[in-house]
Amino acid sequence: MELWISVAGEKKKLQGSFKSVMEQILEIGKDKDLKILSIHAPQKELRRFKRELRAHGKDLYETAKDLVKWFLAKEYRKINRSLKELRKKSDKRSRELYQKFQEKLLDIEKKCNTLKAA
Repeated sequence: MELWISVAGEKKKLQGSFKSVMEQILEIGKDKDLKILSIHAPQKELRRFKRELRAHGKDLYETAKDLVKWFLAKEYRKINRSLKELRKKSDKRSRELYQKFQEKLLDIEKKCNTLKAA
């Protein structure tokens, strides 16, 4: 995805995955005037982005915030499913992965809490 935005009159190019671009908007755009200049993305991402943008009244910051929450919830559910499977297993590799996934889960929860506070 490639997104050109105007941040308080200054042009910025944000490039990367859909998730990373939305996270960049959250970092850059807090309490600033954001305007979309141009967007280039696959059709599926473009549809989701436009739908969310309309739902938030053309507010780019709120749209990005909601999309990042959606990505975090999606990742949280995925890791939770993996943890359920790993609990059943007893080999050493599974225990290591279980610990690793638990840390990721805590990290995602921290990110969610910071988004709720913002």
